[in-house]
Amino acid sequence: MKKLIFLFAIALALFSCEKYNDQFEGYDDNVITQVVTDLVYELTDDDYDQIGGDPAKYGNFSKYAPADQYIPPFLKSKYPYLDQGSIAQITYKYYIGGLSYLDYLTDAVSYELTTADYDSFGTGSGEPGKYNNFSSSTPPGDYLPGFFAAKYSNASNGDLVYVTYKYYSGSVEIRSEYYEFDGSVWKPVQVEVPEGVTVYALSSDDYDSMGEESGQPGRYNNFSGSTPPGAYLAKFLGIKFPYAEEGAKIAVVYRYYAGGGVTETRADEYTLASGIWTEYSSTINKSDQFIHTGENGWLFDPSVVFTMDAADYQTIVDYVKNNIGAEYIDKYGTAEAYYGAGAYYVNFDLRDGKWDSGTFSTWQDAVKEGIATGLLPNKFPDAVTQVSGVDVLYKVTFATYDGSDGEYTFVFKCTKAGPNPSFEFVEEI
Repeated sequence: MKKLIFLFAIALALFSCEKYNDQFEGYDDNVITQVVTDLVYELTDDDYDQIGGDPAKYGNFSKYAPADQYIPPFLKSKYPYLDQGSIAQITYKYYIGGLSYLDYLTDAVSYELTTADYDSFGTGSGEPGKYNNFSSSTPPGDYLPGFFAAKYSNASNGDLVYVTYKYYSGSVEIRSEYYEFDGSVWKPVQVEVPEGVTVYALSSDDYDSMGEESGQPGRYNNFSGSTPPGAYLAKFLGIKFPYAEEGAKIAVVYRYYAGGGVTETRADEYTLASGIWTEYSSTINKSDQFIHTGENGWLFDPSVVFTMDAADYQTIVDYVKNNIGAEYIDKYGTAEAYYGAGAYYVNFDLRDGKWDSGTFSTWQDAVKEGIATGLLPNKFPDAVTQVSGVDVLYKVTFATYDGSDGEYTFVFKCTKAGPNPSFEFVEEI
């Protein structure tokens, strides 16, 4: 009897399991995907520590520690379940390097002449101390070499002084220049700075304009850890140069109290962007795409993605003028009727007569050649075919007009590296 009850219990259990599993019918047919194409991630400080090497030491990547070498193994470790076809957009810190010319500027001792200094040059008529400034009749070059020889009697060959002084030419203005010791005499020198950069040294009046109370730059006419330059200079430049044009660059030379009785000369470069003076940063945020290739694991995807702007369309116009024929160019020089590119309206015009239907069967053929031949080789003269074994693709978004506005994206591949690179159409996306 016990045997029969036991067998009945087994049968009941088997029946119950079968009924339970029935509710998952077809489950084995649904394969769990391990392909993710929209992964977006920004590296954290802990990630750099995990990556190790220079990225861990400096908290960034650089040309000496390129991201395409370090990020793939990191992705393999962080996302071991992802398979071929997965795509990750990774944002990271990248060290682009400092501005070497600033090092030269900051090698100089910064000095601003005082009233006593002018007086030491003589206070009689026709002497700087008369009005405490220089002028065309009392040029600084007649006085400063001897002044520096006495003031810096232990100078070594190559020592620099960035001197600020007052100069009268109809009105009194503040001027600054560099003097260098050549081993025997002090001479004015021109410091080479990048084209378009203006060097400006803060004067005592400039520091005072930022506040003269305790904890403000004008208190001791310098910046310090408690009065950082970044907290003041952007606003100062906006006031000092109210009519500066967009993109203007100024290298600001200033005094910085480093502690222990030491005041250093430092310099920062600022650029006017969207009406705001922004300090140059040696470290920027970059975002790159990485793809899982299967057998080769994660690889950097070097695709170039951009939307054509007016300058790009003008590049095609100029190409047509110089290589196809000036008869295709409109009277304003901003549009051409071979491919249909126009810089003024920033598009390709698809209407009849706006592209050469005698040469191209479709507007698509015209645009493909216009971008592949007229734009990309000129925009990317140093293009390469592959990076880290991956083909370089150019995903170009452009505007069209055929009575109404349109937008398309064509993909091209670099088939011959620069100089004089070649490109071919791949697909429309």
